[in-house]
Amino acid sequence: MKGHILTIGHVYSIRDLNLPSRKLNQNFRDKVKVVFVDDEKFVYYNELLRSGFHITQYDDVPDLQTLGEFGVIICDIKGVGKAFNSPSEGAYLIRELKKRYPYKVFAAYTGSTYDISINSYLDGVHIIKKDIDIDDWCTEIDLLIKKSVDPGIIWDTIRNTLIKEDVPTLIIAKLEHEYVDILLNKGGDFRNFPSEKTIKINSDIRSIIQSLVANVIFGMIV
Repeated sequence: MKGHILTIGHVYSIRDLNLPSRKLNQNFRDKVKVVFVDDEKFVYYNELLRSGFHITQYDDVPDLQTLGEFGVIICDIKGVGKAFNSPSEGAYLIRELKKRYPYKVFAAYTGSTYDISINSYLDGVHIIKKDIDIDDWCTEIDLLIKKSVDPGIIWDTIRNTLIKEDVPTLIIAKLEHEYVDILLNKGGDFRNFPSEKTIKINSDIRSIIQSLVANVIFGMIV
């Protein structure tokens, strides 16, 4: 019948990932590359390494591509971004990185207050105070890593992107079913997601989705 799709079997939704038997595996600190951009040596760098994080530090970066391999980017607001010659320094660098890599997770940190004029540069960016202790740093980075790889959070980002692109609700529901089915029944293999046979979307949206699901770590679902 026109306007209706006949489905056989269970139709998955993202809620199917939230069952008690499918809890998030917390041992993934070493699976996500985290980078600090700071012109001063990060005081807890060695402690974070010993705590199991996969971290790197740059004093500054000459271009945006340098940070392309990292899933979480934590950037000082002051003293970096000099290659871009902007008075907004690190805030400008973050803004430009967000444009190039819109689906990475960003945090800004500073040891002092900052000019509210740069607030627009930091829209949607997590703010961390530089003087917190190692326990708080571990908590903050764990939360950023979870945001970058958690299948539920990634689906929310995909869905919001699709809504902004005016993708029909029925197509979004089909994508959600396929996304969850891959996680639960197909070993988390997203190489052919979205399926071209069943879901027709334009190439730009397909590329956006594939960029996002590349971050999903199936080992988080047990």
